[in-house]
This record gives sequence, structure tokens and C-alpha cells, in this order.
Amino acid sequence: MHKYRHSFKSYFPAYFIFLLLVQTPLWGQVLVHQEPRHRPVFENKEIRILDVLFPPGDTTQYHVHTTPSVFINFTTTAVGSQVMGKEKTNSESRAGDILVEDLSGSNTRTHRVWNRDNAVFHVMDVELLYQDFDWEVPPLDLSDLKLEIDTTWVRVYRLNLSEGKQFQLEKPKQSFLLVSLQDASVEIESNGKSQTQNLKQGSFITIPRKKSFSINHSGKQPAQLVLLEFPK
Repeated sequence: MHKYRHSFKSYFPAYFIFLLLVQTPLWGQVLVHQEPRHRPVFENKEIRILDVLFPPGDTTQYHVHTTPSVFINFTTTAVGSQVMGKEKTNSESRAGDILVEDLSGSNTRTHRVWNRDNAVFHVMDVELLYQDFDWEVPPLDLSDLKLEIDTTWVRVYRLNLSEGKQFQLEKPKQSFLLVSLQDASVEIESNGKSQTQNLKQGSFITIPRKKSFSINHSGKQPAQLVLLEFPK
């Protein structure tokens, strides 16, 4: 029995080192919605919205993106990033830019991002959680609405409303997300109920399927918004 215990002790350090080497790449990285600077602000079965906001000089943890995602930039900011195991790169986010990426399956990305500017970095990450990507309707063709990105997972439109202009959806078959790129004073009517809202940069409104929706802009400056259309 003593000999057996001695044998176990002899092998234990090597076994521990093996586990350490195997598991170390997993340490220090989290799913993107668990990363402290990626703040979850909304989630249902279809989407998860992350508000990403961090000051100059700040750096995220290594985090993992695993879904198709829409990125909406609210600020023009010099940033840096590093995919795990690769070299650092520098780039610039531009306010109003929109990017759709498939980060699922073999496209999963583990990286970190830092703010190398002297102003706050602000972006929205909309993770697409649904699995059914079968479009049943053509893209919207409505006044003041411009289709910018058309993909398997999502359609992205720009909506520019001048003073007194209205945009409405009449019981659509699919769901939508409306995001404000800037401050705007609007009147919202949804499912027969009206309310005035002072939208801020990054404010969003979820629009359920089969529910009537309208937005009326009452401000002096044109309201710049982004409309995401989902397959279901």
C-alpha cells in the first residue's frame, strides 16, 4: 500500500502540469456577454443586445464571439484589437458604421479590444441567437428607408426622418429592432398605445411580430436610426 501511494505522488506533479497546460488557453477568456465592458441590456429567444462602452486606455478581457452579430458604431474612435495568439492590430471605428459578421461555428473569434483614443468608445453588439434563417418576405420598400445590408441572418436599413415625418409598420410577419444613432424627440405608437420618448445615442425599441408600430419625429434636426429586420 505504501508503495502505491509513493507511485501516485511520483506521477501527481506531472499530471498536474499536464492539466495546467491543457486548460491554460481557456483561462482569462469569457463569452462576450460575460465580459464586463459588454453590458447585456436586452435578451429574448432571438437576440441579445450588448452595450459596449469603455473609456480611453481601457482594455477588454479576452472574450469569445460565437453567433452571427450586428455591430453598430456610435463613436469615431481609434481602437486596437488582438485575436488570441496573433499580432496586435490598430483600426478606427467610425460613428454610424454598421457591420454584420457570422461569428458562429468555424468563424468563432476570441479576441480583446482596447481604446487607444482620448474619448469614450461606444458600440452596440446585437447577437443573433435564432437558428431559423429562412426569409418568407422580400425586403421592405418604404419611404425614408434604405436597405444597406441584406444577409441570411438579418437585414439592416437606415431610417432618416425629418421633422414631422412618420414611419410605420402594419402588423409585420417578422420582428424588428430600431436603434437611434443620435438624440431625437419622437412619438411612438405601438399596439394602440402612444407615448413621447427622448431617444439617446444607443436607445433601442423592440418591435414584436404581428404588432402595429409607428414613429413620428417631432424634433428640428433629422433623426438618424437603424432598423434591423429578423427572418422570423
